[in-house]
Amino acid sequence: MKIKIRPRLNAEMVDAARRLGLDLSLIVEEALVREIEAERRRHQVDQDREGGAGTGSSTTET
Repeated sequence: MKIKIRPRLNAEMVDAARRLGLDLSLIVEEALVREIEAERRRHQVDQDREGGAGTGSSTTET
């Protein structure tokens, strides 16, 4: 499913992209995918550092 949004972008950049025939929707969508994946990785690293629940990352020896 796709939805319509109205992002605020630099007009000169949009004009340049249009002159070059770039697909702004595709570019924004791909950028969002990359950012979402990067943010998920950052969250996972944070959880791993904190010894996230159920990860078995405890360093305590018995």
